Amino acid sequence: MRRPLALLAVPVLVLALAACGGTDAGEESTAGGAPAPSASATSEAPLRATGEPQDPTPGFPTVELADDGAPTVTVPETDPPADLQVEVLKKGDGAVVQDGDTVTVQYEGVVWQTGETFDSSWQRGEPATFGTGQVITGFAEGMVGHTVGSQTIVSIPPADGYGDNVPQGAAFTATDTLVFVIDILAVG
Repeated sequence: MRRPLALLAVPVLVLALAACGGTDAGEESTAGGAPAPSASATSEAPLRATGEPQDPTPGFPTVELADDGAPTVTVPETDPPADLQVEVLKKGDGAVVQDGDTVTVQYEGVVWQTGETFDSSWQRGEPATFGTGQVITGFAEGMVGHTVGSQTIVSIPPADGYGDNVPQGAAFTATDTLVFVIDILAVG
C-alpha cells in the first residue's frame, strides 16, 4: 500500500514545483514582461516573423535581427513618447489578430530608460501562447489588428503598462516606458 501512495506523491510534488517555478500560459509573469511560455505553442508555427520588411520610423527604437530572428533593440537617447506607439517592422499576410484571440508570439521586452532587456521569449528558447486579454494593454495593442507573420514594436508608457502595479522583482519601475518587439506567429 505504501508504493501506490508514493507514486501518487510524485505527480503532486511535480505540480507543486511547477506552480512555484513559473506561471501558466496566459498569466503575466512575475518578472513583469509577458506571459511565460506555453506548452500549447504549436510546432507548426514558424519561430519568427516571416512578413515583408517595412521602413522604420525615425526616432523610434531600432531592431537588428540575429540569424535565428532574435531581436536586439537599440533605444534612442531621447525621452520616450508620452503615448502608446506601435510600428510595423514586418508586414505578414496571415490572419488578423482580433481582440480576445489566443496568439502565439516571440517577444523581447526592453526598458526605454536603460535599454536593458527585462523579459524575452527568445532567451527562454520558445514562443509564448496567451489570450490578448491576458497581457498588459500596450502589449495587446502590439498584436490586435495586426496580421500573423508580422513583427511589431510597441512603446508602452506606464499608463498602458503596469502603472503602479509593477510586479515584485521586476527590472523596471512604475515610471519606466517599456518597449516590446513582438513576432506574431499564430492565432488559434
